[in-house]
Amino acid sequence: MNVIIFTNGEYQNKDFYQKYLKEIKADYLICADGGANYARELNIKPDIIIGDMDSITVETRAFFKETNFLCYPPKKDETDTELAIAHAIKMGASKVTILGGLGSRMDHSLGNIYLLKRFMDVGIEAEMVNEKNRIRLIGKTTRFDFPIGTIVSILPIGGDVEGLTITGFEYPINEGQLTIDKPYGISNVTNKNTQHIAFKKGMLLMIIPED
Repeated sequence: MNVIIFTNGEYQNKDFYQKYLKEIKADYLICADGGANYARELNIKPDIIIGDMDSITVETRAFFKETNFLCYPPKKDETDTELAIAHAIKMGASKVTILGGLGSRMDHSLGNIYLLKRFMDVGIEAEMVNEKNRIRLIGKTTRFDFPIGTIVSILPIGGDVEGLTITGFEYPINEGQLTIDKPYGISNVTNKNTQHIAFKKGMLLMIIPED
């Protein structure tokens, strides 16, 4: 099941999201609290709205009055995005895309990126998308089919990456190491239709910039 999560974040280009949602063809749409405000702007009806409802507007609540609401108290240990992620996992998602999770607040952006590990830990393909970036975590050997000429950056996250081998890129790596103080995995470019990323230890943050 292909799931979309709208978070209460930044959305700058309405045309981008309208086009993206048509292409991705989601089976289930979750709004984390104020994320429903932007779903309303796109005239897209979510399957469920989850959170403490402190960010959703009165107008949006009225607009989605027939939608299922799962309400939580304001004082809780999880963010609304965490609640949406837990629901997606419980629903049996096979792929999840988080929208609105990136923005000018770096603390919020990093926190949301870290949450991608929740999906990786249970074997669910997940990524965070905005107008300029696609972000995912990689925890094991993975094959990709990005078009030739795609810019791909890989960075270690949570510790050093050991035994790194990548193929299908302009700058291949063979049994290399990535450390936080030597980010040489930035701005590689695919030169084959199929790419492989393998490593023996660690976890990678992959960013595909659209600039």
